[in-house]
Amino acid sequence: MGIFTKEDTHGSRSSSMTYALRWKRQNGLQILGVALFVVALVTMVLLGLYAQAEKQIVLVVDGKEQALSTHKGSLQEFLDEHSISVKPQDDLSVSLGASIQDGDRIAITTALPVTLTIDEKSEKRFTTARTVGAALEGWNVKLGQFDKISKPVSSELQSGAEVAITKAVPVTLSIDGNSKKAYTAEKTVAAALEGWDIEFGDHDKISTPLNSAIEPDSKIIIKTAIPVKLKVGEETKEAYTTARTVEDVLADQGITLGEHDKVYPGGSNPLTENMSVAVHRINKFTVDQEVKIPYQTIKKEDSSLLKGKTKTIQSGVEGVVVQTIEKVYRNGEYVTKYMVDKKVKTEKRDEIIAVGTKEPVVEKTFAPAAAAKKSAPATKATSSSSSSSKGFEYKTVLTGVSATAYSSEQPGIGTRTATGTTVTEGRTIAVDPNVIPLGWWVYIEGYGYRKAEDTGGAIKGKKIDMYYNKLSTALNFGRKSGLTIYVIGPNKP
Repeated sequence: MGIFTKEDTHGSRSSSMTYALRWKRQNGLQILGVALFVVALVTMVLLGLYAQAEKQIVLVVDGKEQALSTHKGSLQEFLDEHSISVKPQDDLSVSLGASIQDGDRIAITTALPVTLTIDEKSEKRFTTARTVGAALEGWNVKLGQFDKISKPVSSELQSGAEVAITKAVPVTLSIDGNSKKAYTAEKTVAAALEGWDIEFGDHDKISTPLNSAIEPDSKIIIKTAIPVKLKVGEETKEAYTTARTVEDVLADQGITLGEHDKVYPGGSNPLTENMSVAVHRINKFTVDQEVKIPYQTIKKEDSSLLKGKTKTIQSGVEGVVVQTIEKVYRNGEYVTKYMVDKKVKTEKRDEIIAVGTKEPVVEKTFAPAAAAKKSAPATKATSSSSSSSKGFEYKTVLTGVSATAYSSEQPGIGTRTATGTTVTEGRTIAVDPNVIPLGWWVYIEGYGYRKAEDTGGAIKGKKIDMYYNKLSTALNFGRKSGLTIYVIGPNKP
């Protein structure tokens, strides 16, 4: 603790300088050592602080995970540090400017370039979706029920993929008259039908060619062909047609009908599958035939002639009637015939005989008349006369005669008889002139008096045809057999 004198404390200037130099020499190494120690200490502290600032980041890119370390504070700096580039369309779990912390998990989904074509209009798009369906949803592209897409919506997307969509359009589809709204994304009618599972046969008809393009709101009309069996005359064939009535199938097959042809079933009948249609070729031919009409012998009493004497006043002339007969053939085979007209070629002229009634001057006694008796059955008139219990004389009797009936209401039957008279119910009958002379009266048991005025092609032998006004009455008459007919003569009793 001594007392310092001025001389001790403050020497001369040279003394002070000497002391300082001496002190530096004595303590320089110590100071250098301390400085080096301090630098080392600071370096160690800084290194510790630097080590403490390092971050461990888990980076997941498209599902692939990797751990990276960084001292950067933001995601952008971190990505730049590791030379990782991202596109604006990529999907990041955090924004590029966000700060990052140790242990952060950062996910990046890279956007894939895809060429999207809708109705042949293409554009390049990006998506972070990995399936076609998810990409369409992300683009807000709605896929209709009937739209067509080049890839299944569940398929995985690859970079540079191409997805083509064809939008379905509405079409009115009519099949055999049944219409409905249909949708298709196909380009041609043929492809659309295939897409609708509609089979188009070789014989079917369609309003639009199969190779034509599909237009929105267009109409496709289809008529399906069905098999039918056609018999034309004697020729039979199977055909396919889109017609739905009998008359239409005939037109479709180029079958023309003659004036008298018949079709079964009728032309307006609906046509069904495997239906049989028959066309009968009807041909009609007319021929003329001459029919002789025997003249009648008319006896007139002549008081100037002696009883038992006769005198021909007018000779008889047979009449001739020309009948026009129509013969009907069906498919080349004869069916029937009708009389369609008749004309008188030669007028009939009756024979007139004068019969004497003058009594002789000599008185004569007559024997009592014998009882009336029937003559024996005969098939041909004779000149002899017989008396009948019925109160009239007759030439002969026909037994076992069959009878039918006819009417002018039948096709081809006129109202004029073979003898030129008008048919009359209750009087007119048709006969075989070789059995019953035309113009003669007869008596038919059960029916009364009738007159032989007409003939018929089917009336031969012991057969007669009785006339009735109504066809229904003639049809109901049917056929009678076993009749007895008294052949009287030209005059009615």
